Amino acid sequence: MIEILDSPRHLVAMRISGDITAEDVANAYKATEDALKENERISFFAEVEDSANLTLEGLAKDIVEGIGQICKLSRYYRAAVVTDKSWIASVARAEGVLFCLIDVRVFSLKEKDKAFAWSSEEPRPPEQPSPSIHLIQTTKKTVFAYEVDGPVREKDVKTAVRGLNEAFEGHKKINVLARMKNWAGFELASIFSDELFKMKYTALSKVDKYAVVGPKPWMRNFLELINPLLSTKIRVFDISEEAAAWEWVGAQQALLSE
Repeated sequence: MIEILDSPRHLVAMRISGDITAEDVANAYKATEDALKENERISFFAEVEDSANLTLEGLAKDIVEGIGQICKLSRYYRAAVVTDKSWIASVARAEGVLFCLIDVRVFSLKEKDKAFAWSSEEPRPPEQPSPSIHLIQTTKKTVFAYEVDGPVREKDVKTAVRGLNEAFEGHKKINVLARMKNWAGFELASIFSDELFKMKYTALSKVDKYAVVGPKPWMRNFLELINPLLSTKIRVFDISEEAAAWEWVGAQQALLSE
């Protein structure tokens, strides 16, 4: 059951208990849509009781409805998840990493009032973010390089795709160097870009070497896991090994990042 609670107009507040059906999920998303009609940005408060159990039909409905919200994530401000169930807290924290533009915090049931007060605060207007992907000029046209500094948004993906497509033109193969200065997650909508999917398909046959400098540990493990499955040769380098990475791709940085 999902009970919609009284709250400020910009806050979608709910108490979740027992079996959660498709109808419950639909009502929660309707409350979200109603709030979005009246507010530029909204926040969420979810009190999850120990008895909460998502049914199969509820899960299916949540997936379908959730896909429709992907392009609206920039209008979400805060999400307070109140629970004593450790697995729900872990999922909420993981979502906080995945949906990096939303401030997600987990509170215990004893902190319910604190969570409600925090999520009830008036949302701040969205900031105009600085670009997080910066193209790096190199000494060879067959080597494309870029730096990631911050959360990756859809417009950042377009910058990278445009640069890569230009690098692909007139060359059978190119090498790529990615410097992960401060990768801080990504806007979910960015990974559903048609341009990105087309570029990835082209890259499978066009990229010979792909050097990744300074990735987070989980990214390093993931890249090393998939490397044997790809025709592109991927190598991971620590920040201190950047010179070796440039040598491997066969170029140097020509000028400062654009």
